Amino acid sequence: MRRGTGAFLCALSFGLLSGCTRVNETRFLNFDAESTTGALGAGWSGFEKTDQNDTFAWCQGKLGRVSFQCRSGGDRLVRFRCWPFQFPGGGAQSATLFVNDARLESVPLQGDVRVYSVLAPAAVFKNGANEMRFEFTYAETPKDRVPGSTDERTLAAAFDWIEILPTLPPATRRS
Repeated sequence: MRRGTGAFLCALSFGLLSGCTRVNETRFLNFDAESTTGALGAGWSGFEKTDQNDTFAWCQGKLGRVSFQCRSGGDRLVRFRCWPFQFPGGGAQSATLFVNDARLESVPLQGDVRVYSVLAPAAVFKNGANEMRFEFTYAETPKDRVPGSTDERTLAAAFDWIEILPTLPPATRRS
C-alpha cells in the first residue's frame, strides 16, 4: 500500500459510514414557528402566545398529527405539556396517543396546564421518519359553548411542547 492510501481509505470509510444512516433524532418540539417547522401535520391551528409569552397551538378537531425523526432502538418517554379546551357543563377530555399507528395509552387531561408522560416501547419506532397522533374525546367550538366567545374553531386541547426522550437501558437503571 502506498503511503497515505491507508489514511485515505480510513477517511473515506468514516465519511461513508457516518453520513449514510445517521438520523438526527427529534427530542423536543416547542410549539412555535422556529422549532416545529414541518413537524405539525393535520389538525393544528396557528401559533399563539399565553400571557406569559409562551407559544402554543390548539389541536383543531379530534385528531392532531406530529412528525418526528428517530433512531431505532430503545424505549422512549413521551412527555407533553398541554391543557384541554373546557366549557361550562363540558365532560372530561382525554387524549389517546399513537406512534406509527400503534396505540400507546389514553390519558385523562386535567383542567389546567400539566405535563403528561407516556412510556413508548422500542417496537413502535422506526429508524427515520415517524408519526405521533393524538386522538381526543371531543372537540368543540368556543362560540357555541362559551358565552361571549366569537372563536369559530373546533378545539380539543392546546399544546405547549412535546419531548421524546430515550429511557435508560435496564442494566443502567437505578432501583
